Amino acid sequence: MRPLSLKRSAFGFALVLALLGGGGAARAGGLTASESQRLERGETVIRPQTYDADDRRYVGGITYTVLRAAPAEISAIFEDVDAYRRVLPRTKRARFVGMDGGDRLIELAQGNAIAEAEYTIRVRTDVGGREVRFWLEPSRPHDIDDAWGFFRLEPFTTEAGEPRVLLTYAALVDVGPGIVRELFEERVRSALLSVPQLLGGYVAEVRRTRAPLAAAEVRR
Repeated sequence: MRPLSLKRSAFGFALVLALLGGGGAARAGGLTASESQRLERGETVIRPQTYDADDRRYVGGITYTVLRAAPAEISAIFEDVDAYRRVLPRTKRARFVGMDGGDRLIELAQGNAIAEAEYTIRVRTDVGGREVRFWLEPSRPHDIDDAWGFFRLEPFTTEAGEPRVLLTYAALVDVGPGIVRELFEERVRSALLSVPQLLGGYVAEVRRTRAPLAAAEVRR
């Protein structure tokens, strides 16, 4: 796998910034009336994205979904390496390999019986825990060429006083040239954009598990 040049790395960073700060395209205010109605029905809004430049090809997209949770419940997931296997699709192994400048380095192995990729992502959480960014760590072995993305958490409360989070999630991946790109690109995109559903299911499971424990504490 060829190493990432500074030029290529900067290009990938510019792409994710375009999604992250690209006006309405990356913010709740940019949702159409139809998309807002879909969110109210509990659906996930998905906007696929593809970027081509020279020999680089990024696939992925941006999604919006409402989760029954508080921001702290979601941001805590990214500090638990065991949770990565549950919320990232087709993840066989997840291992914490260290800290660097406040960023967490997480080594992942993903794939199926036909193909598997190992790489390390750098995860950065802002001070308030409302935004989590991630990108490929090129200094470590990697079977994909590049990856960038973010999770943005916008909390609100329902009329009944229940906490909710509008989750904006974006991810772009360049799997590199060759047979994997030709045969599996759309499968990679589909897997990337399934993360909000997996995350929501994991949060709901954790809540169900904790509910009996909380009830037991109250009875004591």
